Formats: sequence, C-alpha cells, structure tokens
Amino acid sequence: MFLKHILFLSLLVYPLFVFSGELSDAKEAYERNDVVTAFILYEKLATQGNVVAQNNIAYMHYNGIGTPQDYQQAFTLYAELAEQGLVTAQTTLAAMYVQGHGVPQDYVAASGWYKKAAEQGDVEAQFNLGFMYKKERGVQKNYPLAAYWYKKAAEQGDADAQANIAFMYHAGQGVAQDHAQAFYWYKVSAEQGNAKAQYNVGVMRYEGLGIEQDVIEAHKWFTLSSKKGFSRSVIQKAKIEQKMTASQIVLSQKMVDEWIVRFTKSVSFSE
Repeated sequence: MFLKHILFLSLLVYPLFVFSGELSDAKEAYERNDVVTAFILYEKLATQGNVVAQNNIAYMHYNGIGTPQDYQQAFTLYAELAEQGLVTAQTTLAAMYVQGHGVPQDYVAASGWYKKAAEQGDVEAQFNLGFMYKKERGVQKNYPLAAYWYKKAAEQGDADAQANIAFMYHAGQGVAQDHAQAFYWYKVSAEQGNAKAQYNVGVMRYEGLGIEQDVIEAHKWFTLSSKKGFSRSVIQKAKIEQKMTASQIVLSQKMVDEWIVRFTKSVSFSE
C-alpha cells in the first residue's frame, strides 16, 4: 500500500461565509473557465491577506491554471498557509515534500506536516502517517503508532485504513492479535467495496477465523472481490466451488447480486 492521495485532486477551498464581493466574482470566473480573470482576482485578494484566495492562488500555481505552472511559488504559498494551521495546506505541503515538487524530496519534513494535519483530524494525513510509521518513511518504524493512526483514519470511514488496521489486528502488529477485531474491520472495509478486504473476509469466513465458518458467505465475498480483478479471490473462488453443492453456489450468487444492488444504491445516494 502506497501513500495515498498525495496528488492534488481536491477542488479549491470555498467556505460558504466568504461568498461575497470580489471573492464571489473570482469563484464565478473560475467556474466559467475564465481562469486568467480568476487568477487576477484571487491574486489581488491574496495580497490583502485573504486565506481562501491565498490557498487558491497556490493551487493555481501548482497546477498551472490561469498562470504558468510554478511549483516553487506554490510551495512558498502553501508553506505560509501551513504555518498558519490550514489543514489542506499542511497535507499539500507534505505531499510536495514526498513528490519533490518545488522542494527537494524530504520524508522527514513530510511526516512532520502529516502529523500536524493528522492531529487536526485530517483522515488522509492520518492514513499517510500510519503508512510512514509502518514502512519507516521519514520516521523510525513504529507499529503501535502505525496502528494508532490507521485506526484513527479507519474510524473516519477510510476503507484502505480499515483494511490496514484489520491486517495489524490479524497479525498482531502494534496491537494485540485479535481475530474478531480483524474480521470487524475487514468487513467494514469490504462493505465499502475494497477488494482486498473482501478477499480477507472470504478467507476468515471460510476458515472460521474470528467469525463463524460459512462457506456460502466466503464464496460471496470471493466472488465480489474477483469481479474487481483481485487474482487471489479468483483462485479461492474456484477452489471452494469444488467443495460446494450447486444449490449453495446459486444461493451465494443471489447474495452477490443483492449486495451489488445495495452497494450501487448507497454509492448513488452518497454522490
């Protein structure tokens, strides 16, 4: 598992309470793709100390929107905002240190900024900090701290973090080995569509590890995971089918179809 979301995928920051005057004009210009005008308006407001405008100018410098791409200028602006405690700037600055954009690559500095953002509750920073403690990137390897931050992100609903903390409970890394907790977190992640977690739920269901053994449930989760191309699930699905009756396989497929309908509806509703 690599550091996640280190690219700049988020939209510009627009707190509702600042939709007025020139800032509103800049937002409207950006949305109608008049990015040069948007940049000019944001730059004017940025020089006046408007934090939203400063953040957006940094974003536009980084991505080359309305102005030539300039990682160093983006880094300078994000660094100023990060020092002021802006979480999005802290995570972006950390990502720039990881990527070596506008600054030499520096995992130590990246981990420091991820920690500041993680302590403010940023879920991606919590995940990335957990990764860095587990994989020794900019910090000494520390499984208990890796588990701590993965669990923080998992509790906020991050499916990858849920799968990772499940593995740590399964293996007893940084936490006491607890198969029931491992199954719980794999299941939560699997319900969000995480293919690796679905595979592990299938394994634990098939082996009766941390949960009651159930070959039909195991087959269901292997099937769901295999639909996403997870190769180990394809192999396990075929293997256990040799020991299942035709009626068991039919029932499992019915459960798969029902799960997909529920999942599709839940995703459409959240969007």
